Amino acid sequence: MADGYSRETAHTPEKRPLFRTLPPALPFPVGALGPLRNAAEGVHLLTQAPMALCAQSVLGAAALAVQAHHDVILPGGGRKPLTQIFVSIAESGERKSSVDRAALHAVHVVEARWAEAHGQDFANWKAEHAAWKKHKEHLETTHKAKRAELATALRTMGAEPKPPPHPMLLVADPSPEALVMHLADARPWAGVFTAEGGILVGGNAFNEETRMRTGALLNTLWDGEAIRRLRVLTGKAFLPGRRCSAHVMVQPVVADGVLGDDMLDGLGLLARMLLVAPDSTAGTRLFRDRTAEAEALLVPYNARLTELLERQPRVKAEADAVLDPFPLECDADAAALWIRFHDFAETSIREGGVWRPIRAWGAKAAEHAGRLAAVLAAYAGEPLVSGEAMANGVTLAQHYAAEMLRLRGGAAVTPELREAKRLLDWWQARRDPRAHLSEIYQRGPGSLRTAQKARAACEVLVEHGWLRELKPGAVLDDAPRKAAWELVP
Repeated sequence: MADGYSRETAHTPEKRPLFRTLPPALPFPVGALGPLRNAAEGVHLLTQAPMALCAQSVLGAAALAVQAHHDVILPGGGRKPLTQIFVSIAESGERKSSVDRAALHAVHVVEARWAEAHGQDFANWKAEHAAWKKHKEHLETTHKAKRAELATALRTMGAEPKPPPHPMLLVADPSPEALVMHLADARPWAGVFTAEGGILVGGNAFNEETRMRTGALLNTLWDGEAIRRLRVLTGKAFLPGRRCSAHVMVQPVVADGVLGDDMLDGLGLLARMLLVAPDSTAGTRLFRDRTAEAEALLVPYNARLTELLERQPRVKAEADAVLDPFPLECDADAAALWIRFHDFAETSIREGGVWRPIRAWGAKAAEHAGRLAAVLAAYAGEPLVSGEAMANGVTLAQHYAAEMLRLRGGAAVTPELREAKRLLDWWQARRDPRAHLSEIYQRGPGSLRTAQKARAACEVLVEHGWLRELKPGAVLDDAPRKAAWELVP
């Protein structure tokens, strides 16, 4: 028969899942945001996006604002920066950009002020530098025959004027070299923030040549260590006292590549990340105007971020570009709670422990809790990390541990399997169980717009028992087809 199967029609292959479906996400512990709770709820009221995205965004903005001003001293004498790396996983349509825009509003306003002042500051620097250069040339001419006198005169005239820092605080798609340059030439702190993380992960920062360097640089910044670079083309860089936090929002297909990257895992970058992948709110976001209510919650948040960003951070006396943040110590209650959580985390990563599958992350869980607690305390203007702040930090760290366990269980889903799932969803929504190759790449999912991609996705579905291949010459759309398939009932 023209529409017969190429395989035994009596045999129905066993359907196998393309990949394991993740269990539902746990609700984000909004109460543990402490002084940032109102801000997260305000962003949520504005956008109706998943609360976890809103929480990540305000936590990221707070870390960006406080990291230049404070470190935290954890029990045992460990001094840690407040740098954070947040990663939020959500499909297109989850209003990631709207959340990011609302949470970073104060940052954008401050950047605009800096940019407005930068023009005049740069003009003043040019005039001052020209005068300095002219004076230097005069001294070199006057004392050209007297080396000792020239050296004394040059020391007396002072150092070469430095240009004003670039007004940009946020960078979205830096290569590792560009980020180092930014931290050298702009302010000594910055943030890698983007609602389009696919551009970052698929761009200069994480291509085959740079992803190891980017991962190592982010590790260095998270650890608070000095940047040490020596490159033939880009020169030397020794940059102590720098801070750079990050919040990257990515789609699941992009996140799969990061979570399943053995090299980044081996570097320890994944252990330094705070991940969420909330369930979608799409389809529930009916129109409501709660702008006034949301803005009332966000006004004090924006005012506090502005104050922190515009406050001059403490720097080393001998180097005005080297940050010297004030250390926040833990009070007695916070220290006792942190020690208990530290020991719980340590026993949880041993053989058979609940966090054994995420051992590298679990080994840093107590540090994550301490950093988060200190971010909340610094944002609130507290002189010490209190027991309440530490309790919130521990609750947040436990939530991130649960998310890491859930997400790592579904990591490393290949792009080919993702494409096959899109095709299967499209096929199951059709009335006709049969389709031919040209129909698939002309009318099917937008990511399968070539015959090669469409055929590859069909082969995956055949292999997993969801499709049966029809014999060549099967008639579909009033014409014989060389390549066609039917959905297995």
